[in-house]
Amino acid sequence: METLSNLESFVRSAESGSFSAAARRLRLTPAAISRNVAQLERNLGVRLFQRNTHGLKLTEAGERFLAMVGSGLDSLQGAIAEVTSRADEPAGRVKLSMALRDHRGDAADAAVPCALPCGDR
Repeated sequence: METLSNLESFVRSAESGSFSAAARRLRLTPAAISRNVAQLERNLGVRLFQRNTHGLKLTEAGERFLAMVGSGLDSLQGAIAEVTSRADEPAGRVKLSMALRDHRGDAADAAVPCALPCGDR
């Protein structure tokens, strides 16, 4: 199973055409991006990029792989961002009970439970 960082390094490198541009976008070093992509290629047993002094070019296998994982990676990252953005919001139910008083102010025999939703979970 591949790590999210290996897949993200591959997708961002493919989009930008260079490890340096992908590194800037992901706030990593170009060497770290290169290592992640090399590990992904090793694990898959296939070359994803043709590397030269002018940058990167996807191989046929790289193009097919990008088509399969590109949008999935964006969906995963969106889901992660959504969940973590709401991590500090209160969630659950608040239950209150209150004693009823009659018109003279005397306590009544029944309590009325009240449940209020809190958050959207």
